[in-house]
Amino acid sequence: MSLDQLLEPELAQLLEPVWTYLAVSHRPRPSDAIFVFGSRDLAVPRRAAALFLAGHGERIVVTGRFGPRTEGVFSKPEALVFRDTLLDEGVPDSRIVTEAEATNTLENVRFGMQALRATGRPARTALLVAKAFVMRRCLATFRRQYPGVGVWACPPQGVLSSHRDRPRAAFVSRLVAEVERLERYGQQGDIVRQPIPSSVCRAVQRLESMVAT
Repeated sequence: MSLDQLLEPELAQLLEPVWTYLAVSHRPRPSDAIFVFGSRDLAVPRRAAALFLAGHGERIVVTGRFGPRTEGVFSKPEALVFRDTLLDEGVPDSRIVTEAEATNTLENVRFGMQALRATGRPARTALLVAKAFVMRRCLATFRRQYPGVGVWACPPQGVLSSHRDRPRAAFVSRLVAEVERLERYGQQGDIVRQPIPSSVCRAVQRLESMVAT
C-alpha cells in the first residue's frame, strides 16, 4: 500500500510511535523565561503568549531569521513576526526579547540565550515553545549547549492531525527526517544523544518505503 492510499486515521496510527517520540510535552511551570523557536506556525507564539499570561514566565525570548518555509513568505524575520503576534495577544513589549539572526535550532539556542544575557537577567529555567514535532530536538539542543538551565517542552496543544502543516507525503517525510536529524546531530555533538526506540525505527522504515512508492 502506498502513502496516498491511506485514510487519515490509518496514517495517524502509523505515525503514532514517531509522533509520540518526537512531540515531547511537559506540564507548564513557573520559569524565568519562555523561549520561542521561530517557524511559520503562528500557533507557536500564541501558545507562548498564553503561557506568559497564565503566569508561567517572566519574559519571552523569540528567536529566528528565515527558514525554508518562511523565506519569501514572511516579509520580515520569524522573530519579528512572532513578536507582532505576541503583542496582539496582549504580551507587553517590555517583556519580549527578540533575536532575529538565527537560521537553525542550534543558533536559536545560542543566539537567543546571548540576547537574554545581554538584558542582564540570564535564565536558569525556561519553557521551550516550538512546533510539536521538533520539541525533542529543541530540548536535546538546550541540554547539550546549556546543561545548567532547566528546560521543559510546552508546544501548542492538539491532536496529531491539527499539527499537520503541509501535504501528507511532505509531512511524513519531515517527521522521518526529524528522527534522522536526532541521530546525526547527536553524533556531531550538537545535542544530547537520544536513544531511539525500536518501535520508532520500525515505523520510520515502513514510512520511508511508503513515501518512496
